[in-house]
Amino acid sequence: MVKRLQFSFLLTLIHLIPLINAEPAILKLKSQPVPRTARRTAQFTKRQANASEPLLEYFNVTDLQWYGNISFGTPPQTFTVVFDTGSTTAEIPAIGCQGCQNQLDAFDSKNSSTFVDLGVNNTVNFATGVGVNPSDFESVNLRAVRDTMTILNFSAPQTNFFLITKQTAGFAADPFDGIVGMGFNPNQSVFRALELNNKPVMFGLQLTAKSVGDDAELTLGGYDASKATAGPLRFSKILHANVTPNFWSLESSSIAVNGKSSSILKTPLEMVFDSGTSNLVFQQNITEAIYSLISPKIVPHGTLGAYGIPCSEIDSLTADLSFTFTDTSGKTFDLIVPTSELNLGPFHDDPNTCQTLINSLEGFNILGASLLKHYYSIWDVDNAQMGFPINASLSTNSTGTQTGSGNKSSAVRLSVQWFGLLIGFAWLTSLI
Repeated sequence: MVKRLQFSFLLTLIHLIPLINAEPAILKLKSQPVPRTARRTAQFTKRQANASEPLLEYFNVTDLQWYGNISFGTPPQTFTVVFDTGSTTAEIPAIGCQGCQNQLDAFDSKNSSTFVDLGVNNTVNFATGVGVNPSDFESVNLRAVRDTMTILNFSAPQTNFFLITKQTAGFAADPFDGIVGMGFNPNQSVFRALELNNKPVMFGLQLTAKSVGDDAELTLGGYDASKATAGPLRFSKILHANVTPNFWSLESSSIAVNGKSSSILKTPLEMVFDSGTSNLVFQQNITEAIYSLISPKIVPHGTLGAYGIPCSEIDSLTADLSFTFTDTSGKTFDLIVPTSELNLGPFHDDPNTCQTLINSLEGFNILGASLLKHYYSIWDVDNAQMGFPINASLSTNSTGTQTGSGNKSSAVRLSVQWFGLLIGFAWLTSLI
């Protein structure tokens, strides 16, 4: 699914020291079909996980979301949430939430001794609900609150978050309760919990495609070294690191399709890495330049940024997309989205036309789970950088793309709950 994006940013440490006994904690992910009904610097060392917890994938024709447990309140009330690197706030349903009938859990403030109501309400608008099809309009009503947040064995008292009091029908299919932002913001809830517990403020993420297996994991307070043994770690500094909150964004120097490029695709672009977006999103000129190198039969579908091609023809296409980045040593490396990601399945309003993996939206260049699920990724808040080793559980085929092997790995892949334009971003972040 394509999800929410925070509007304000689109408008517009590095000394390493050893850490002793800094063991990360792991949230394990399990893939299964779901019906539609004060920073500290860190040193990268091999560490063993000290906690784990199963997570589930929302799969509906294409890989959509991976979600796991987090708790709020005293005593803790547990919720299933998507961990979203494209946002920085947390939202869970409140008792009595309108339109949240499919969400199994709701927060009851009366049952928490540490709950504080901040007394602020607002409505936030989105471009899509769950899934990859753009919507005319989706929204949620939120109320700002404060309470203790706990994830695995890490707790952060007096954490600000939001209760969902009403949501539109586009979110009804969500098999999870809410969303927790993992965007670049050292003061957000999960990162604050790591700092309070004297852990490196970083996490490792692997998004395991359903076709590969049912194991995935989110590692907190470090990364899973067993997933980073098959090749060197390639780290790149994120853009605008002096501004927080911010996106996890890197500069791509070029894009190639099946080894071919064009002048427009060789223009440097800021790419946002977003576990909460299931596919890819680019501004229109980039979208259509890419599609022109795949097939002239891929055309816009509707008026909301989706593209498609007759389902009878899509499987005959080759569409290996490579994105070039530069690491901290000045060397370039490519991240590849293989052809297998091209087909998102038939449109609901036209079953003979299949949606393709890139949606168009001006001002946005987003690499979502269509890319991330093919790589283990390291998200280092302390040093404002991202790392991409070659996952030991993935093999490389003759085209250079990564495909699943029989050796299933634990890794985290978590996709976004909502894609959209966050009109109320300034209001949300002012309360973090």
